[in-house]
Amino acid sequence: ATTRNTNYILTTMTRIHVLIISALLLCLPAVAQQKVIDAEDGIPVAAASIFDAEGNVIGYTLADGTFSEISDAAYPITLRCLGYEPLEIELPKDTAWSMKPNYFGMQELVVVPVERSVMKQTFYIREYFSLSSTTNTVTFFTERMAYRFVPATKDAETGVSSKMHEVNTRSYSQYKDAETDSVEINDESHFSITFSLMDLSDKEVVAPKSFNTPSDSTKLFEQKGKSGFELVAKQSEQVFTITKDGLADKKNHTYSPWPLKLLGMTMDINQLYITKAFRVNDEGSYISKDLLQSSFVMEADCRGKVFRKLLESDKPVLMRIMAEMYIVDREFFTKEEAIVGSKKETQKAEFVIPSGVPPLNDATQELVNRAEAERSQNK
Repeated sequence: ATTRNTNYILTTMTRIHVLIISALLLCLPAVAQQKVIDAEDGIPVAAASIFDAEGNVIGYTLADGTFSEISDAAYPITLRCLGYEPLEIELPKDTAWSMKPNYFGMQELVVVPVERSVMKQTFYIREYFSLSSTTNTVTFFTERMAYRFVPATKDAETGVSSKMHEVNTRSYSQYKDAETDSVEINDESHFSITFSLMDLSDKEVVAPKSFNTPSDSTKLFEQKGKSGFELVAKQSEQVFTITKDGLADKKNHTYSPWPLKLLGMTMDINQLYITKAFRVNDEGSYISKDLLQSSFVMEADCRGKVFRKLLESDKPVLMRIMAEMYIVDREFFTKEEAIVGSKKETQKAEFVIPSGVPPLNDATQELVNRAEAERSQNK
């Protein structure tokens, strides 16, 4: 019964994935008690994902670094954010917590070879996805390997799409209710909101003309929207980071895509952030080839009957998503080589997990170990 539940949820979510992405196109460009700041410059850390003791995403930090009060039962909690080492908080306290910066890999400056103006980027991706009701929870942790072709110079023509191509996937799921706690592994590709959002937001980023200087080593720019900071840009000596809040211009910081309502999939999206980190250059203009890593977070109250049916709930279901993307390889091609390469049949690639990528939370690692062990026993 449990396998049927998770497979049914997976299949249904795959079908509505395109609809969710289409709806998000329309919006992309409780009392806070605790605050998360950068350990080096004291600037608030926005869009950090908060994981409970069981490995589920239970919230996010806001633009000012604060997050809402969390139940004592959720502790110890772990915070994860692009560009920082994970931070574990053992007990709830009304205080500021510091996250230590850590941009993995910090690849060398890219020198584009003459006549080879197309770059092939290879990514390692982690996605955390959960649906939860008052009684049931389904959690997915998915790893992916993927690649894409992008311009290596501002005006270069690639001759091919920059769409992401998946070359390996591995998904671990856990289903829990009052009587059941089961896990399984799925090696088949399924919905990836991360891919689509990368495709939609993959435009040139120009650094602000003016920054504040809250510290000797950090520059900061904040642009306010109607209900929050629409954009937060931060620049250190090596890294330029930009975070966009897709709901900053929405009333009450909430967006309810009307196309989903027509299909019984009503959802109120209340958190939606995309963060990208680039290696600093002298031009102050950043394109895809400058990208170091990227992240995406989203939270929504799903009131539609389709979502409630998935978890057999008569009340709204809570959806939370977090994704981390890391570039693990870069190759240069001519336009002609890229066209030929894009037409070749994609072969499955081994997982490459960069050494500098933060480790998994203990609960997520336990899910992986348990699922792998059960698979081995069933062979």
